[in-house]
Amino acid sequence: TKSGGRLISSIEQFDKEVLKNKDGSDEQPLDPTLPVLVLFSAPWCGPCRLTNPVVKEIMKQYQNKIEVVEISTDDLPEVASDAGVLSIPTIQLYHEGKVMDTIVGCVAKNVLARSVDKVLEDLGLLEESM
Repeated sequence: TKSGGRLISSIEQFDKEVLKNKDGSDEQPLDPTLPVLVLFSAPWCGPCRLTNPVVKEIMKQYQNKIEVVEISTDDLPEVASDAGVLSIPTIQLYHEGKVMDTIVGCVAKNVLARSVDKVLEDLGLLEESM
């Protein structure tokens, strides 16, 4: 993926990895305790291309604190629709299957970082850097 996140390629994979719906198997490719940043985008989307490097930087900055996945709305329109995504790029932050925050459109790194910080803080996962 252009964002560096894992590509979600099926509804089942989204259900299991993002919504944390168990399918009976114990295989958990993502850490279930961490929030998941989901980037909804498409290859033809110009603003999505501008968002990719921002997501990549956030992924590095919050390594081991969040998981990052990417969904092509061309490949999985039903997942985007179920998630309430009306335009792309859209970034959603999930924890235990619930949407904690949604950002629509191109986003600056500091804005996305604030959103991630707030989610981590709400979950008690933000270490104070003093």
